[in-house]
Amino acid sequence: MEPLSTPKSKRTLILTHDIDWPIKGPGKTHVLARQERFAPDIIRKVVDEDFNPYFGIPKVMEVEEKYNLRSTFFFRPRYDDGSEVGEYKKTIQELMARGWEIGLHANNTATQDDVNKEKSMLEKVTGKAVSGCRVHCLKVFENTFSNFANSGIKYDSSISFDKKSIDPRNTGYLIKNGVTVFPITFMDAYLFTYMGLTEETIVPFIVATTEKLFASGTQIITLLWHDNSVNMKGGRTYPQLIEQLANRGDITFLTGIQAFEEVQKQTREQT
Repeated sequence: MEPLSTPKSKRTLILTHDIDWPIKGPGKTHVLARQERFAPDIIRKVVDEDFNPYFGIPKVMEVEEKYNLRSTFFFRPRYDDGSEVGEYKKTIQELMARGWEIGLHANNTATQDDVNKEKSMLEKVTGKAVSGCRVHCLKVFENTFSNFANSGIKYDSSISFDKKSIDPRNTGYLIKNGVTVFPITFMDAYLFTYMGLTEETIVPFIVATTEKLFASGTQIITLLWHDNSVNMKGGRTYPQLIEQLANRGDITFLTGIQAFEEVQKQTREQT
């Protein structure tokens, strides 16, 4: 029996990035205490030039632009050092001007007021309505999605049903309280920790698993690759990953809002 296959137009990969750290990064002391995570040339730049290896947005942009791809960057309204998203204003404006999407990386969604305040903080920087969200550390509450719906959030990507394996439930989408939810299929952090992949095995694993999922009928896969990992050992494989996925020629790469709009279009066509 031949394996199921999905048409090229139905093979969708949503590219996303969480911006977990303030623009200044965690600081030189933090980095040097973890220098085994980085190549020697990166550490030299940290020591000699005060380079912040956790600021990986420019590298991500460079990689994706090479293949004419765009993704969604989720920014926290306030960071752990007390700084606010306004410090990223120049970066955010550049991302938006060049076609990337900006989403909310919410710190707290427990109350409607929390969601409204954080969304407003980000929108003051973007100058436009924010449509998508991913909750920091994926910490959702029972009323998170109703709070999103009431605040005008159209889609979310804060769910992972299984951290230790690639679960088919972490593909496609579902609807919660009127919000379209794209579960996280692949997350760099989970792949390196819970699943024990290495720098040598992660790209072949993602590429092969992506093919298996699409061949089995999956239509939407969501990838989360943190910007702070692209200068780290392991995470620095992002260019090779995107190259191999893009060169396949049978995957449509979308931002979160583009995927949401595609789901809405398909829903209308089916009714």
